[in-house]
Amino acid sequence: MNEVEQEIRKLEEELTQTEMRLDVDALDRIYADDIMVTAPIGICVDKPAVMSEVRQAADKATIGKYDKDDLKVRAFGDTAVSSYRMTAWATVEGIEIKRQLCITNVWLKRNGSWQIVSRHTAGLPGDTPPAPETCG
Repeated sequence: MNEVEQEIRKLEEELTQTEMRLDVDALDRIYADDIMVTAPIGICVDKPAVMSEVRQAADKATIGKYDKDDLKVRAFGDTAVSSYRMTAWATVEGIEIKRQLCITNVWLKRNGSWQIVSRHTAGLPGDTPPAPETCG
C-alpha cells in the first residue's frame, strides 16, 4: 500500500466518525463544492442537496450503529478511489431505519487538501431505506 492509499484510509476513518456524528461543518469541508452523488435510487444530486439532507438528518436522526467494512483504496496521483460496505442503524423521528450500502468515493487532492468529488451509493440486500415521508 502506497502513501496516498494510507492517507485515504485515514481520511475514510475520519469520514466515518464525521458521518456518525452528523457533523455538518466537517462534511461541508470534506465534500467538494462540485461533488456529484449518485443515490441508491439512481438519481444524481449536487452539494446543496447533499448538505440539505445532512442538515435534516442532524436535526432528526439518532445514529445507533455506523460500521464500515471491506474498505479498498486505489491511488492514481492526486486522485484516489475508495470502496466499502456500510451498515447504519438510525432512528429518525421515532422510525428505525437500517441501511446497508456499497459506497464508492472519488477523492481529489486540490490545493493540498483531499476532498470527495464523487460518490456512488448502491443498496445491498437487507437495505431498508426510509419511507418517502421521512426523507424530508
